[in-house]
Amino acid sequence: MRIEKYIGLWLLAGLAAACQKEIVESAEAQYSTEAILFTTPYTVSKSEAMRYGDFKKGDRVGVLGYCRAESTEGTDYSTSPWDTKKEFATPEVFYNEELTYEDEGVLTYTYDAVGGLHPWYDIEEYTYAFFAYYPYVKLERGNSGTISGGTNGQVDMGTIKLSGENETGDPTITYTMPHKSGRDMTAQSNKLELDVVPDLMLAYRIDHKKGDGAVPLNFRHMLCAFEFEVNNYNTEVVTINSLVFWGTDFYKSFSITGQEQKYTPSDEHYSGYFTLVSSDQPVTCPAAENADGVLTPGHISITEAGGNSPVDLLFIPDGNGKITEGECSVEVQTSEGNRTIQNVKDGMSFEPGTRSIFSINIIGNSFVIEVRSGENWSDGGDSNIYFD
Repeated sequence: MRIEKYIGLWLLAGLAAACQKEIVESAEAQYSTEAILFTTPYTVSKSEAMRYGDFKKGDRVGVLGYCRAESTEGTDYSTSPWDTKKEFATPEVFYNEELTYEDEGVLTYTYDAVGGLHPWYDIEEYTYAFFAYYPYVKLERGNSGTISGGTNGQVDMGTIKLSGENETGDPTITYTMPHKSGRDMTAQSNKLELDVVPDLMLAYRIDHKKGDGAVPLNFRHMLCAFEFEVNNYNTEVVTINSLVFWGTDFYKSFSITGQEQKYTPSDEHYSGYFTLVSSDQPVTCPAAENADGVLTPGHISITEAGGNSPVDLLFIPDGNGKITEGECSVEVQTSEGNRTIQNVKDGMSFEPGTRSIFSINIIGNSFVIEVRSGENWSDGGDSNIYFD
């Protein structure tokens, strides 16, 4: 099948409401003269609910697209709603098509089979379904690919696996973290890298018609994030020599199908510890200030080495809001020798797409941990853990 196109005007607008390319109809496919376009509400796509910042130019997402569907008896369901047609539909429009974020909410692509943009079918009543994920991977064996990150793209950030190109029904995506698997290892024996888990996001759009214009992809975050900060209520500076988050049997992988909002993690696990502050690079929290009887604590956020961005630890929560089947704890030690190890799992639950900030408050020789959370926490707000 060959489809020739005449290059038209490529309009970029805040929501890229329209983009036209003249395309000569093929006798085989009966295509429209309009191209399939994608947009995303970029100002909220990568919101402060998780890692910071919007989509950046060059960020890539993958998309699967469905339209035509016919039963084995020959009944055409191409104009039916997705929930009716999906058992007969395969991703014949797109399969892991790479979309690139350009600017102002526009996602562009080059359709390999055409050398440009993919046209809509010319039947106005056809319904389409699109399922997208971030970050994009090039699939290799078994519909699976490795996410490459870091400055030089050499960091293994886990794998993504998609359901097959010829499979009907809702697509399934599986994400597996890069951390070494193991349930028997002790947390203290396995150091874990801080920034090797991506802010995995999914989006879908079903029952979309050509007349609806560009396809909006509203991404949602699939992991939960932890950040850490220190508040010093003493009138002398405090130096943190060590801050470690460790645990056993964290969830390593999960699969989600179609429009599902929640998922069940697999039986793969990992254990280990994250070093947020070490003795070779201690951090100092300023002293509290007392002005007119009002005490303002000194404050620092735990940031990436050499940077200003907070360290984010990303986890897979299960259906009960737990990130582990084992134990997990925060361990803090100051230069003055004050030390505490406190389990922070019991009584807490987490939801995908929420950021939880662990505030380590130092008052005299005591520590108070407060966990500030988003509105999705099951206990309705803040959780406090007190210990001496």
